[in-house]
Amino acid sequence: MSTATTTKLKWRDLHDVGTVVHQRIQALQQGVLANRSSAVAALARLRRGAGKPVGSVHDILQYTLAEEFVPFGAGNDPTVEETAAHISMTLWALHQQSQRTGMHQRGHGLGRAVRRLHPDDPGTTPGPVMRRFQTLGTADSLDELVHHTRGVVQLLRAKAFPLDYALLADELVWWQRPRGAAGVRLRWGREFYRAPQPDDAS
Repeated sequence: MSTATTTKLKWRDLHDVGTVVHQRIQALQQGVLANRSSAVAALARLRRGAGKPVGSVHDILQYTLAEEFVPFGAGNDPTVEETAAHISMTLWALHQQSQRTGMHQRGHGLGRAVRRLHPDDPGTTPGPVMRRFQTLGTADSLDELVHHTRGVVQLLRAKAFPLDYALLADELVWWQRPRGAAGVRLRWGREFYRAPQPDDAS
């Protein structure tokens, strides 16, 4: 999909990467919540892949690789799509551990999820959550962004607040594109500073 088309996406739309990630996480999440042994084992393997280089953990490749993630002409290095899927799915696995409800929920973008952690007016109470959110906006490398996002996921897990990991996957693709990071930061900022919605209450 072209950059021009990408910039017109609404928050609820998904690209190919987000669609595949959503389908795979949904299937695994349902299995984990039903305590199916295969899904629980897959969750554990995905957790072990968190923070590891893309493609280095072979027993999770069936979840993190897909034909849709390899554009025509891709070389031997991980594509931006493969990188985004790997990061998103392994972070979901960290988030989902020991939870009784699904931590992947559509519509809970990163900015909105962090705002739930900081329900007060962000203009008057710049606490630790606000500072952590600001570090996401200043990350200038993918490794730094992932490090700070993992910290946010740990905070969300402690409160059992969900995150839209399909949308996150698409945003991570976008973030890696030329001039894409600014657009992702803007999206997260708009979600964060928007007044909390009724279902955002604790």
